[in-house]
Amino acid sequence: MGNAISVIVPIFNAEKWLLRCVNRILNQPFRDIEVLLVNDGSTDRSGAICDELALVDARIKVIHKSNSGTSNTKNVGIMASSGKYIAFLDADDEIDELFFVKLYATAEEHDCEVVISGYETVPTGLRISPQYRLHSLLNGKDLILSAAAVHSDNDLCFAWRSLFLRESLERNVVKFHEGLTIGEDTIFHLEALLAAERAYALPDTLYFYTVNNLDSLMSSPYKPYLEKSLILQYELRKRISEEFGLYAHSHFKRDMAAYHIGSILSMLIRNFKNSPMPVTKADLIRILNLEMITNSTSVLGYRYKCSSLKEYLYYLSIKFKLAAVLYNWEFNTPLITSLLPFRITEKSKPVNDRTIR
Repeated sequence: MGNAISVIVPIFNAEKWLLRCVNRILNQPFRDIEVLLVNDGSTDRSGAICDELALVDARIKVIHKSNSGTSNTKNVGIMASSGKYIAFLDADDEIDELFFVKLYATAEEHDCEVVISGYETVPTGLRISPQYRLHSLLNGKDLILSAAAVHSDNDLCFAWRSLFLRESLERNVVKFHEGLTIGEDTIFHLEALLAAERAYALPDTLYFYTVNNLDSLMSSPYKPYLEKSLILQYELRKRISEEFGLYAHSHFKRDMAAYHIGSILSMLIRNFKNSPMPVTKADLIRILNLEMITNSTSVLGYRYKCSSLKEYLYYLSIKFKLAAVLYNWEFNTPLITSLLPFRITEKSKPVNDRTIR
């Protein structure tokens, strides 16, 4: 018989936090777990620490592998798991002492395939509750549609805030897309929910998510893979949404469009600003002609919700592909930026890049 829960911890150069993270798992009052420490080719002492921990607690299993990214690392953990349910935990984060107790009790009581909880950011102390319909047993599709702004509020983000029925993941071949380096959790969560006949959301703050880890790969100012990964994430999100009928719901479709204009585009522009190479108008033209931007402005039309005239003018420059205006606005002419000081990044929520997972 397997354990009740398999806890998968993907690890890459996490020696600073690993002992704290694992001890937090092992000291939970919920004991029926296996802990899969998947070392993704770390070059620090992470691998050695994993082996040392496994010697003192039989619940720990260590997997060493060559470096191949977080998606592959989580998939390796899933394949090696034997628990009825699967939970994920990032090595630099922590969990509430009742994390497993509450998620497992809810899953068992309602016979759920997915249970979602709230979380708190560290060290900022921001508590975030799921915006889905709470304390309601729904199929995964209806749970997704119960959120007014499932994309903009990042409710599909973060696999670590949920408990997943392993059998459902295996039966529906739900795994992390290894072509994604950003946003892999979002697509995994979307597919897991859409495969679920019974899903449940709790408001409880059960996970503590570190947002200012300067050693994290996500904290790198410039990400050369960002554009490619965001394009792939959009294509997957749109294809899956259309296939399961989510895109037919106007609030879902419009929020997805607003998310790509208000958050994803701003990430791309911010990445340009951190690039070691000079940014040209051609770069902006390429971005403005991406399907995820042109389709989003087409969906929004002229009814993009804005907080000011300046913001609306900025949106129109995106909609009509006025690359020269955007270039001067963001990168060049002081006169324009003084007359129109709005930046699209002001529209976006002040969140860490990890929120697009």
